[in-house]
Amino acid sequence: MIGGAVVIESIFNLPGLGLLTVNSISNRDYVTIEAVLLLYAIVLVFINLLTDLTYGFLDPRIHYN
Repeated sequence: MIGGAVVIESIFNLPGLGLLTVNSISNRDYVTIEAVLLLYAIVLVFINLLTDLTYGFLDPRIHYN
């Protein structure tokens, strides 16, 4: 996710988390790097949870105990 964001933001000159990450790495701003990576991790976990719950809703053979 981070790599794709960096490429797209670099090509189209868009400010965003990818460019912020690259600039933070260049400036050795560890707090910002940790915050961005934590945000990416939280989003990833939320998307995985949403996907699992959607599987259970759409396919009646799947049961969560």
